[in-house]
Order: sequence, then structure tokens, then C-alpha cells
Amino acid sequence: MTLPGFDALLVEQPWSASRHLWGTRYECAVYSEQGALLANVAERKRLGPLRKMLRATGFSGRTVFDLVVAQQGFPLLSLRKGAGRPPLEVTRPDGSAIGSVRQLRRGAYALLDPAGQQLCLLHEVAAFRPGAIGKRDGRRVRRDSVRLQPNLPEPVRSLALAACVAYDVVRGIGTNHTSGAFDFPTA
Repeated sequence: MTLPGFDALLVEQPWSASRHLWGTRYECAVYSEQGALLANVAERKRLGPLRKMLRATGFSGRTVFDLVVAQQGFPLLSLRKGAGRPPLEVTRPDGSAIGSVRQLRRGAYALLDPAGQQLCLLHEVAAFRPGAIGKRDGRRVRRDSVRLQPNLPEPVRSLALAACVAYDVVRGIGTNHTSGAFDFPTA
């Protein structure tokens, strides 16, 4: 089970003008409601020059993403999205498939088992509120709040968590926050 005992989470990304204009690497941190760091999400590999260039444009959401969710340096989940608009593939650290997350339409995300069968929709198992701007350790962050239903079975819990920590990748904007939907404070 991924992050057992925590159903209310805060997912935070660095938020600054330079990050929005020049940031090309996906990164975020997952905290408990009480402020304890639970996990980090980061790109697994360095980006090449072409991908860096594409990530700085409106094509960022269509580039390849290879993320790892780690707790105290130990991988919990691997999240991969290929070029274009394929679903976000979610695997365990050993490479075994958990399932995938596919955007059906704006605001609707399907959680799929490894065979591609729909298990449920994200909003049926998690309340997700994106985009509140806050401060953590003196720096501005975009703070998304996540409330998972208690006692969610696997693989639904891991897929819902993956969708929430990789929200910008799943919704198709990647790291480019200046094309269309700039992240202004919403709360």
C-alpha cells in the first residue's frame, strides 16, 4: 500500500515566475496535513536538450515523463507517460504494472487496471483541489489538496495517488504553466 495511514495529503510544487517561464523538470513533494514530508516526486533521468526545449513550450505536456515517487529515498511508484497523449503508466519499483491513469475529458480521469479496464473515475475515490498558493520553508509553493476515501483497496489507492502527484502530467500541460492555464491562487 502506498503511504499507508494518510488519506489527507498536500502536494506541493515550487511556484515562482522563473519556475513558470524556465522550469523544465517535474518535481513536487507530498506532505501530511500536519506538515510531515511523506514523499518526493522527481524525474528519474536528466533531460536532453531537445526535451528541455520542448518542455519550455506549449508542447511540454506531449513530451515523455519518467517520474519516481520516493519515500526517504526508497522508490514507491514509477510513473511514465510516453510522447503525445497516452495514459500515465503506474508501476511498482520492481517494474510490475499497477495500472494507468487516462484523461477522458477535461476534469475527468479514469483509473485503469493493467489490462486497461476502467476501475473507477478519480473523482469517485478522491477529492482533489488544485492550485492554492502558499509558503513552505520561506518559499512559495502551489499547494494541491488531496483527500482519498479511507480504506481504498489497491490498486485504486496507488492509481489515485499517482494521478494527484502527477496532476499536470495527467492533465496534459506538463511543466508549461504559461500556455493557457496559468496557476493563479485559487484559495
